Amino acid sequence: MSIRLKTVLYKAVLLSMVLGLLGFTIALAAPGDLDTTFSGDGLVTSYVVPSNPGRGDVVEGIAIQSNDKIVAVGYSYVPSSSTSDFALTQYNPDGSLDTTFSGDGRVITNFGGYDSAFDVAIQSNGKIVVAGQKCVSDICDVALARYNQNGALDATFSGDGKQIFDFGGRDNGSFGGLAIQSNGKIVVAGYIWNGTNYDMAIYRFNTNGTPDTTFSGDGVAVGNFGPGRRDDTRDLVLQSDGKIVVVGLSGDVNGDNNDFAIARLNENGTADTTFSGDGRVTTNFGGDEVAWGLDLQSNGKIVVAGAKSNGTLLYFVVARYNANGNLDTTFNGTGKKVFSVIPGAWSYARDVKVLSNGKIVVSGATANGSLSDFAVVRLNSGGGFDSTFSGDGKVTVGFESYDEGEEDFGSTLAVQPVDGKYVLGGYIHNFSEAPEFGLARVLP
Repeated sequence: MSIRLKTVLYKAVLLSMVLGLLGFTIALAAPGDLDTTFSGDGLVTSYVVPSNPGRGDVVEGIAIQSNDKIVAVGYSYVPSSSTSDFALTQYNPDGSLDTTFSGDGRVITNFGGYDSAFDVAIQSNGKIVVAGQKCVSDICDVALARYNQNGALDATFSGDGKQIFDFGGRDNGSFGGLAIQSNGKIVVAGYIWNGTNYDMAIYRFNTNGTPDTTFSGDGVAVGNFGPGRRDDTRDLVLQSDGKIVVVGLSGDVNGDNNDFAIARLNENGTADTTFSGDGRVTTNFGGDEVAWGLDLQSNGKIVVAGAKSNGTLLYFVVARYNANGNLDTTFNGTGKKVFSVIPGAWSYARDVKVLSNGKIVVSGATANGSLSDFAVVRLNSGGGFDSTFSGDGKVTVGFESYDEGEEDFGSTLAVQPVDGKYVLGGYIHNFSEAPEFGLARVLP
């Protein structure tokens, strides 16, 4: 056999091996797998103040920039002083910290109290709006900050990039729910003390950070689900017609016996009476429940996710409503679905996204023995588990970076617009060290 022929045969065998290995690699990359193009293993952890790892860092919100960079927000707290600050990190698409953002990809913002960021939205010009609350002696105020793309506070927003809204000296804050209208106005979901108990509150701010007095007369729309009830919000979305949908909980004055609570407002802040007659709906799942996240289908149906406790276990809860506020019985037969990610183990849903194909992605956490992992579940539009996602529609993500084990808790979910990958955020705690930001990216 000639040397040339041997060389050709050798190259053919080598090419076959490479293609075989490539096919094997592709076969491994299935929906529900961790995305290894993200930090090598699909997992990222970060301390927001690396020089002081005694601080505890928790992710509460994620947004994706138009350049595919990932913004994670939450809070960084110091247990010894009972203080915390807004905390932000920005990552490149490969999971590395973006050093064009504040020099090292990390930002801390102090409002002067126990400050916590719970949600983030990106303006059309790339500026970053973050919402949460500042609390001093258990009295909270809604707090907002806006950042330029380089991570610096935007001085065109309220003069210094920060806005604190104290409504009449009452306790009024926000645990999440932020959206930006097409005209640039900022809508925040929250709560307010009425002198006896708590009511839902929706705040709207002008683009410069001042309260928008065209919204309910003073920038705040307040609503409740009946006298003597404690009502609160957790998330917010804007419909294409400008109406505002908020979700949260409604329970007794002691904060017990809660049900899912949903309200829809007109763009001017008044209750939308085309939604269940008075703009309000509660749903009881037979336990103590809270709605944490919502998203809209293209046909106007509303998908809500949260958690239920029956006194023994916690469960994922998902419900779908028609545009008029009625439960949509084409979803799981009743409009409601309650389930465990791992049978017999507690599960807690915190966020939900509806995909363009109608499938529903729900994220949160589930027990892993005595500890916990991130969890993400994909449902078909009808409410059944999507078996094309990890075989049974359910995925758990453990960071497992420490020999002594850790507690991983997922708080938020974003879907990358370019490739549809799921970015999960929360915190990682190995008990010998303080909690830190944790992100995972999962293939769709």
